[in-house]
Parts: sequence; C-alpha cells; structure tokens
Amino acid sequence: MGLKDSFPYRAVRYAVRLPGRLYSTYITEPIVKRWIKKSELMVYVHDPKRGLLRPVLEGQRLKWTLNENLSVDATHWLDVVEPLLTKDDVVFDVGTNIGTISNWFANRTQHVHGFEPHPDNLRMTNDQIVLRKTTNITLSQLALGSEPGTLQLHVKSFHGHHSLGDTSVSPTVEKIDVEVETVDRYCASNGIERIDFLKIDVEGFEEDVLRGATTMLRNKNVGLVLFEVRRTILESIGKNGEDIFVLLLEHGYNIFTLDGRELTAEELEHAADADYLAAVNPEAYIPHLGASTAPVI
Repeated sequence: MGLKDSFPYRAVRYAVRLPGRLYSTYITEPIVKRWIKKSELMVYVHDPKRGLLRPVLEGQRLKWTLNENLSVDATHWLDVVEPLLTKDDVVFDVGTNIGTISNWFANRTQHVHGFEPHPDNLRMTNDQIVLRKTTNITLSQLALGSEPGTLQLHVKSFHGHHSLGDTSVSPTVEKIDVEVETVDRYCASNGIERIDFLKIDVEGFEEDVLRGATTMLRNKNVGLVLFEVRRTILESIGKNGEDIFVLLLEHGYNIFTLDGRELTAEELEHAADADYLAAVNPEAYIPHLGASTAPVI
C-alpha cells in the first residue's frame, strides 16, 4: 500500500479539504440558490454536443453539473439509444420532469407525447418548448398508471423525485392530487396505434405504467421500452424490480441491458439497479446500440 492509500495520509487530506467543503455546502451553494430564486432570468446548462438544454434551479445542482461535466444524469442512456431513433418514430416520455429529455427526443423523432403531473415541472417544460421553438411535443398534465382516477403525488424536495408513493429517496414536502390516465386509454382517445419508444421514469411506478399499457403490449404495438430499476426506491414503497420483468416477459418482451446483453434467468429473478431496455425482437435493436463515454449515474 502506497503513502497516498494509508489512513494517516487520507485523514490529513480529508481534514485539509473539510473547510472548503463546509464553506461550499453552507455558504456558497445557499447563496447561489438565493440568486437563482430571486432572479427573473432562467439559467440554463447547454450540452452542444448532444443538443441538451437544462434549466438550473439550485446551486447544488449547478455544482454537480460542473463537477460531472454532464447536463443530465440520463446522458449515458441517451447516447446509447440515439442510433435507434428515426424521424418517423412516436415517443412516449412518461415522467417528463422539466422537459430536457422530451426536447431531445423531439429533435430526433416525428412526435413526442410527454406526461408530467407536477405543475411547476410542466411550466418549465413549456418554457423550454417555447425557447427551443419545438413544435412536435404534445404535453399532458397527467400521471400514467395502472388505471384512471385521481391519486396523491408526493412532492419531494428535488423536482426529479416526485412520486405517486412516499419513496425514501428524498423528503416529501407536500402532497397534491393529480389526474391519472393509462397508456391504453390515452392511445385509444388520441388515435395512436403504435408507440415506437416508450421511456418510463416515474420513481418506482414503472410497473403501474406498464399495467396500464396491457393492450398495447399484448398487441405488440410498443416497439422499445426503456425503464429503470432502483431497489431502494422500489422497496421503500413495497415494490420490486422482478415484477416489472415478469409483466414484460408475459407479453412476449425480452429484456436486455444498455450494452446489448440479454438478462439471464438468475438476473431476471434478482433485479439489479440499472436502466433496462425491452423489446419483442431485441435482435433488431442490439446491433445498433450506441456507445457512451458518459459515466453511469
């Protein structure tokens, strides 16, 4: 073990860096956050290589962006799926959040249907649509679930963590009633016969979204599904990733990783934290997956 790996060296290094970390956490970041909140201007981070544009709402997120050299934590999978998208595709962005990903999809596909129940997130998405002059996004203030109705959205301290369940990922600051629709009913009402790309990021309620898409899945009218499994989130609301896998498998979909490897039986029974893809015919997609130099966050 070298000197830099020894405990005394690491302890001294930590002690030297501690004042700077404390100053950043308790002084710099709160000041930047107040500046952003007080300003009438919106601060955006732009990734020109990928055409991503994300509003910055707090100092801590700005610090993360600059440290990681990423505009969004989805950068890795965006690079992977980009070669699979065509100008004829219809995309469902379920869990639109603040609109960065929807606008990215819109620049590469025919039409994007975005679903976001939180009014502030919806407003920021609309602001970005106006700023980027995007004309092919249909945005709905809806949560998608297993059946239509009204449910409570647990509003978290971070805009990307809002969920229909009280997940453990961050504190709940309030609860609001939101309208819930299903994929099947939305498609039937809007004459949508096929979803080429179904992206789901709903903080633990991925299975519910898929249960509401039973008809579309059974008829193989969904081309590619992108979803995430995060065990900490799922377990905090009494769910698990294996149930997502079972539902997709029952409808004839095969599940594979972002590097194109189909899951083994053991992996299907013990879902690991990751982003996954599912398709009836993975062999049509796997050879065309892109590569990314961005870290998996």
